[in-house]
Amino acid sequence: MIACKSCGKESGKYKLCLQCHYDYEEGIIDKCKCGKYKDVRYEICFECHKKYNKNKLWKKTKINDWAVKGRIAEAIVEEMFISMDYRVFRFGMENAVPGFGSRHLPKRGDVANEVRKMPDFIVVSPDNKINYIEVKYRTDGQFDLNEYYKDKGGYPYDNAYIILITPRAILTQKASLLKKGMGFMYLAKCKDFETDKEIILEYVGFCKKFFGNC
Repeated sequence: MIACKSCGKESGKYKLCLQCHYDYEEGIIDKCKCGKYKDVRYEICFECHKKYNKNKLWKKTKINDWAVKGRIAEAIVEEMFISMDYRVFRFGMENAVPGFGSRHLPKRGDVANEVRKMPDFIVVSPDNKINYIEVKYRTDGQFDLNEYYKDKGGYPYDNAYIILITPRAILTQKASLLKKGMGFMYLAKCKDFETDKEIILEYVGFCKKFFGNC
């Protein structure tokens, strides 16, 4: 067994454990010029900073493209449901635990993993039906819930709906059904939500506008 080059956990025969592999794919971590993995928002890793710039603050110098795309996707979903007369409440880790993503708070461990899994929104339909919503963005329209959370203790919110934003469509499926191998469907065809196809198509247009060249 070898250790993950980013977090140090056992990673089998791979240089990154599954969680760090996903972080690397999603642009959360990348490589420093020294070859070590680091937070993508910093130009160099903390070890290099201490070595070369020990009298200066370790400052964020880069924009995390993936984080920006994720926030745009969340904004699209939030505004879309509001347009369909839903009440929308932000619920994810950044709202429940402000500052959780900073380097001063741990990102690893059982409790940290549970906080990171919190759904992004609670939505309340016009007839007062409540649902959790977790928003994911994927350029290729592919998202495997089981694989993504395999090394993170699984996804605990079986009743949550995953809203998958792509450059061409807005898809959804209940987490419990994704775990059983069912695929995503178009949001407009999901009978569990009171939706307006014309409004959804309008927001698909925003997806094309913001993500069409990704």
